[in-house]
Amino acid sequence: LYRSIPFSGFVAFFALNTLSGNPSINRLVRFNMQQAIFIDIALLFPSLILGIGGLLLGNVSGGVTQLAGELFSDVIFGTLVLTLGYCVVTSL
Repeated sequence: LYRSIPFSGFVAFFALNTLSGNPSINRLVRFNMQQAIFIDIALLFPSLILGIGGLLLGNVSGGVTQLAGELFSDVIFGTLVLTLGYCVVTSL
């Protein structure tokens, strides 16, 4: 549902950004909203680099590009898991 609606990520980003500044919401909920915004921004840059690298290296050889993309995706996933673990620990 999230990916099927056009610009839903953009709307969710601004909704979280607006709601995280509302002082009537619990402080821990606002903190978690801000963490979600920062993680969203942090995941934007690796996906841009991967997309641009795929465009630039796509004509060189498919095997190298696929291997590099898979390795890069694994690094992003590992970093995301560590970041989420940090978020859980700081929210306790």
